[in-house]
Amino acid sequence: MIRGYTLLELLVAMTLSIFATLAITKFFITEHRIYEAQENKAETYQTLRGAMNMFTRELILTGYGLPPETEWITRFDEDEIEFRTNLRNIISHLSSEASSGQNILSVTPGTGGPFEKGDVIIICSDILTNICEEHTLLKDGTHNSMTITSPLGTAFTAGSRIDLINTIGYRHHKTKRELQRKIDRGNWEVVAENMAEEGVSISYWDKDNQAPTGPADIQGIDITLTVETSRRASATSTITLRNSL
Repeated sequence: MIRGYTLLELLVAMTLSIFATLAITKFFITEHRIYEAQENKAETYQTLRGAMNMFTRELILTGYGLPPETEWITRFDEDEIEFRTNLRNIISHLSSEASSGQNILSVTPGTGGPFEKGDVIIICSDILTNICEEHTLLKDGTHNSMTITSPLGTAFTAGSRIDLINTIGYRHHKTKRELQRKIDRGNWEVVAENMAEEGVSISYWDKDNQAPTGPADIQGIDITLTVETSRRASATSTITLRNSL
């Protein structure tokens, strides 16, 4: 005789199945949340590392290609800084003497990249290194010539060095919660998103580890970046301006 399941047995089996399904579902939901948390954590730290690496790598080069007498840092606030450097090591030299009043310069082929219209350059004498002049290019440079917008104020001998000077800025845009970067004549571009309210903190110190009285006194900078998404993370870096030592 074939005996079927009773209603009670079916209800018990269904109840057990429901509990098993709920347990399995809860397990997968928990695992998914853990995975999302790990992904968010990894993304947060990746954002921090990328932003900090870029910021510090460029800041370390502050003053490269500029003589000590010139202004290297042109703005230094708690959440914004602007500095000057020859970022890509773009260099040329005068191939022949340039006289005072001259605005077309004969130059050697540049290294590191081209000189373009609107670029700021600095020319320093190869004999008297404290004799330097800044100029803006009237048009793109060629492999053997540069035209500057204003004539030279002094004469420079052949071999005098010409450096491209970049002006780089970093700032915290609190409304957009972004760390932004700008170079030369370009626009502000995003370096990192989801910055906290106090997401960019920049402090400065001089040779005596005191607050500097002016930009020329700055020898070191401390930077703290803080990102806030579903979690909060911070990174701090100390930079010594090696070109000021």
